[in-house]
Amino acid sequence: MCAVGRSPRGDVVRGGLRKKSKKRENRRVIEVRKRNQLKNVLLYPGKDYISIVGIKQAEELASLFLASGGPFSAVTETNRTYIQQAAWIRNAIAHQSLHAVGTFRRKVPGVAALPTSKRFPGAFLRHVFRISPSQRRYEIYFAAYQTAAREIAGAW
Repeated sequence: MCAVGRSPRGDVVRGGLRKKSKKRENRRVIEVRKRNQLKNVLLYPGKDYISIVGIKQAEELASLFLASGGPFSAVTETNRTYIQQAAWIRNAIAHQSLHAVGTFRRKVPGVAALPTSKRFPGAFLRHVFRISPSQRRYEIYFAAYQTAAREIAGAW
């Protein structure tokens, strides 16, 4: 049986009707037959560019279509924390507003320990986090994304 549903953002999704959702706010749960269809719903919701969403939002969206948030639920809490911090850093770089930079300074650990002149995203990311083995802060966030990608791929 073929059904047509809408994602939370209004995208039309076609697939085989699997079962009704147990959650009241979900009208139906669909089974997507092609990986590209699911990718289009999760990563490109009606935009010409990739939306950067946090793991929590991705898991909530995926839970509409996959059991228990699908592969996104496999991401460890440590990686979720680093990815959230990376989002605050990214917003401070991209927007440079007082709010974005203030959020970066308040919520990202380690910023307050830097000299006042270095409490900006670029200087923070270049700062040496540890000497042996040598590691800069941007490498920590890169490693978190890399590990989270492996966790998601492994759970797929």
